[in-house]
Amino acid sequence: MSYTDVSDTGPEGKAGALRLHKVLRRVVYPLAVIAAIIGVIWWLEGRDDAPTSSTGERYGPVQMPAALVAPGLDVAAQVGWLAPDFLLEDMDDGELRLSGLRGQPVVINFWATWCKPCRQEMPRLVDGYDRHRDEGLVIVAVNLQEGKGTVRPFAEDFGMEFPIALDRDGEVGDEYRILGLPTTFFIGRDGVVRSVFTGPFQEKQNETNVQGAIEDSELERRIAEILGPAGAEADG
Repeated sequence: MSYTDVSDTGPEGKAGALRLHKVLRRVVYPLAVIAAIIGVIWWLEGRDDAPTSSTGERYGPVQMPAALVAPGLDVAAQVGWLAPDFLLEDMDDGELRLSGLRGQPVVINFWATWCKPCRQEMPRLVDGYDRHRDEGLVIVAVNLQEGKGTVRPFAEDFGMEFPIALDRDGEVGDEYRILGLPTTFFIGRDGVVRSVFTGPFQEKQNETNVQGAIEDSELERRIAEILGPAGAEADG
């Protein structure tokens, strides 16, 4: 067997080999890496392996049943519009569909365990739920992009007895145009968004409101607005 040793090719051969090595190092190798990254991204985005419901529907935003869309009302995540429907898995291996709660006043709280303001406000939401659950109030805590193993200890620590829905890929959060956590939507019995608040609900501390927070009484006021009959006016 014969082969060519670069060391035996002379100065011109060595120079050519060095030029080839530089081209490979500076151009070909980086392009190969970029191509590999693009391929991985394409593969990840092209997969349709998101968890699905027992009926085969994909979890995330879903089309609202036509029978629940009143004439003259559109669907959008803003005050005065019908809250967008969604289907998500819950913590008990079941699932939650927002439109299935029509007729009940609903508070949707978008949160995450790593969010410090979410941790600060959660006792207020738990307390509000305990006070008004017998009046039909439903709080849906939509966790953004975390798994059950992360969410469960948090829920147990804070005594969250209301439904917790898992928005694993963040698509529902995108549909609701979430720009910061926590963000809370107050939805009337008719499915219409009555008010939206971004930031934590906190009680007063040392007789001074925490900067950037809102008084506990404000949470009560917003809950009272959606506890009224369907179609009741509420502040935005």
